[in-house]
Amino acid sequence: ESPIYRLPVELLQDIFILIIHDVPDYPSIFSIGDTTISGNFACPPLLFTRVCRRWRAVAHSTTEIWSHIKVGLPKKILLKPFLPSLLQSWLAWSGSQPLTIRMERISSIDNSHFCPSSTQLLEILFAEMTRWETVFGLDMPERSEKLTAPQLRTLECNWPSDITRFDAPNLCRIRFVSPLSAVIRSRSTATCKHIRHLYLQSASAAVIHSSSAFFPHLQTLVVDYIAPDLGSRSHPATYSRLESMTIPLFYPRYHRDPFIDLFRELCLPRLQKLNVVGNPDTPEVESIVTALSVAGSCNLKVVDFRPCLWPSARRNHMYVHDVEPLLSVAREVAVCGEVVACRVT
Repeated sequence: ESPIYRLPVELLQDIFILIIHDVPDYPSIFSIGDTTISGNFACPPLLFTRVCRRWRAVAHSTTEIWSHIKVGLPKKILLKPFLPSLLQSWLAWSGSQPLTIRMERISSIDNSHFCPSSTQLLEILFAEMTRWETVFGLDMPERSEKLTAPQLRTLECNWPSDITRFDAPNLCRIRFVSPLSAVIRSRSTATCKHIRHLYLQSASAAVIHSSSAFFPHLQTLVVDYIAPDLGSRSHPATYSRLESMTIPLFYPRYHRDPFIDLFRELCLPRLQKLNVVGNPDTPEVESIVTALSVAGSCNLKVVDFRPCLWPSARRNHMYVHDVEPLLSVAREVAVCGEVVACRVT
């Protein structure tokens, strides 16, 4: 008998867990082609169940390896009855573990209509909602009832209105992956007031301002792209608890008004750190100084630049006087966390 078959159960379980933790982007339950969908038995953890009876028994009893899952949602491929049953079994093998789920659209699906295959898989996942802890790529089918998710802490979804349907007292981190161009008009709920960390893939200055009322207790805000305001005017707003903000820098070839509009009439009394994705060259520094000078009650500790494709040689030879104007609006200036200039007190 091979020595591997004499491994203690506990050691084999530890090996399984280490392998699963090394799987990028979570273990996928399905293998999906252009016209077919099947169980992903070529990859762990399902692969463990195909080695021998002992490994299958050990895998089925190791709940942690089934607590992370990526579920592909097909558009037009019909599911064989075996596949929904496989998803139910996977979730059953996870026992009472909190669940981390990534939902992945295989092809574009109209938000308002779900094909029968996707709806069937979504219903199985929603049946385990009380165990959701982290959910990415949430698709929201038409449901009238309140969604109760007591363990949910991190959620990635499309629209702010999706949040209002949740009763999730522990939800503290939200990611919106659809571009938000319209001012948020939904009423804030108890769940919204628990949110501490917000990520916006794309949003206008008006949307960012309106988010302050929808998420009144934010501590960190990350915006990948500041979109131009299309007919929506920014109104005065206050982020009373915001401590850290990450925004992209508009380069000279772009119109800078959206960047300046973001800070105009925006009150940030507790903001300590502004992370800027961009290079600290003179035009960009001037743009930031102009924008921050119109912000209300802003007492920054540090502006930290995160250069995009900026040669390390350029960074090492950066002249301090390039960023010195920022010391009029912040106590320190840093590049990738390394302080390069400080205000003299």
